[in-house]
Amino acid sequence: MSDTIVWISGATGGIGSALLRHMPYKGARVINLDRQDAAGCENVRFDLLDPDSWERVAAHFADELGRFKGRRAIFLQQAFVQQGMGIIGKIPRDGYRNSLTANFVAPVMLAEAFLRASRPGYELGLMLMSSGSARGTLGQSAYGAAKAGDRKST
Repeated sequence: MSDTIVWISGATGGIGSALLRHMPYKGARVINLDRQDAAGCENVRFDLLDPDSWERVAAHFADELGRFKGRRAIFLQQAFVQQGMGIIGKIPRDGYRNSLTANFVAPVMLAEAFLRASRPGYELGLMLMSSGSARGTLGQSAYGAAKAGDRKST
């Protein structure tokens, strides 16, 4: 049994995939949270646009951390829905609403569920990072500076 459990949302691409490939904890149990499966780890299906799936992830956190006997629990929120990108006022409102729900509300709800499920004594790690756009544009509705940094380092 590993002393480290790591959840990565969006380990199927972008920064999440890079984190999966370069996991610094040898032997860590890694779980991808995504609509698609990632190779090389366990997978739990969820969708940033589906609040019911957030509740399933919350129950998963509670179940796994309730049984966890290790010392380190980490949640890395990387998943991103690429809707509502563009200039505010020129993009469809539904797309913008979906972007806000998936990329701002869902990560906070998932982080809260992770922290609620955690128990005293763990070394906790929590990182919320989007990777929506490599370059900011004046008036753009979403921008992920982390992706620009990631591209320069690869």
